[in-house]
Amino acid sequence: KTLKVLNFARIKKGSFEFGDLTVFVGPQATGKTLVLELIKLVEDRNTIMKNLKKHGFEWKNIDDFLSLYFGEGMSIVWNKGKTKVVRDGKEFVIEQKGKSSGSEKIFYIPAQRVLTLGDDGWPKAFNSYRAADPYVVREFSEEIRLLLERMGSSIFPIEGRMKSDLRNLLNESIFWNAELSRSTKEMKRRLTLKVKEADLPFMVWSAGQREFIPLLLGFYWLMPSGKTGKRKGVNTVIIEEPEMGLHPKALETVMILILELLRRRYKVIISTHSSQILEMIWAINIIKKAREGKALYLKNLFGIKSPYLDNIWESAVKKNYRVFYFKPDNEHIRVKDISSLDLFEDEEIAEWGGLTSFATRASDVVSDVISKTEKIEEPEKRG
Repeated sequence: KTLKVLNFARIKKGSFEFGDLTVFVGPQATGKTLVLELIKLVEDRNTIMKNLKKHGFEWKNIDDFLSLYFGEGMSIVWNKGKTKVVRDGKEFVIEQKGKSSGSEKIFYIPAQRVLTLGDDGWPKAFNSYRAADPYVVREFSEEIRLLLERMGSSIFPIEGRMKSDLRNLLNESIFWNAELSRSTKEMKRRLTLKVKEADLPFMVWSAGQREFIPLLLGFYWLMPSGKTGKRKGVNTVIIEEPEMGLHPKALETVMILILELLRRRYKVIISTHSSQILEMIWAINIIKKAREGKALYLKNLFGIKSPYLDNIWESAVKKNYRVFYFKPDNEHIRVKDISSLDLFEDEEIAEWGGLTSFATRASDVVSDVISKTEKIEEPEKRG
């Protein structure tokens, strides 16, 4: 529910109260990814350690473990004697305590997800990465690889995987009637997009399709077919930069998929550089204040006519949304709660953590140009 961080990486102090959907915004290299990885470590430490040992990894000290988990050279994020992490009022220690709970409680979809696919489009195995690569990248890659091995030759679209309306939205915004399939070439598995009669390999896909396919497989993993609503034992989903490589219309569809995860009772935490995601949260917060017709307003927001997604809208207006801004402040990073997204509060909240500052300036400049142009043109017309 809450996490407090002191002297972690460049973050002097950060305090987080999580909602059903929690969003991190801020410039690059401000610690968003590190905090997301820390959240997973806090929740899944014992299972992570067990998994690393299962794959043959050993470490002599905490610095070695931190480099195995966060990535090469990243043990510096933890300042011995100064770093303090408090989860729900209880201090977290890195050293393993007790036994592993079995499965990991947080499913993490990293920003580097396109790197999990080899030249053939097939996800790489856990041990095919360097020891210095971040744990969350290896584990995500391994999970979607195992998922694909259990699936048949057809990957998208598939009856029973997601509602037909969601599949249609994905087709209209990303696939354009192309079919995603698994095949074998030279005795090696690969993914291809079938367009008309041609099977297109991974290297000729569009940048957006290459970015989106591993994200789609992550959604598949989280949305089991049949009557099972969610993955057993998994409570939280972390998605880094879901907008990567996507046209705004495609991102709308991804945002609906995120709302579907909320409906399935997952907690979701995302990092983003897209104002579009904050616009959705801002609109939902306003819609929640309506006396009636809340779900209909949300349906209209996404321009959806079909009644078959109504339960997504009905769920979304009952959820809680939180937003945190990671702002560079001299040598340190300051974390600020901007969940209100109130246009009339202080500047950092009004500009949604800097995501709308350019649009605001552009509007001011254009308004100024128009007003001055009109003043010049008016006397000319009279003359």
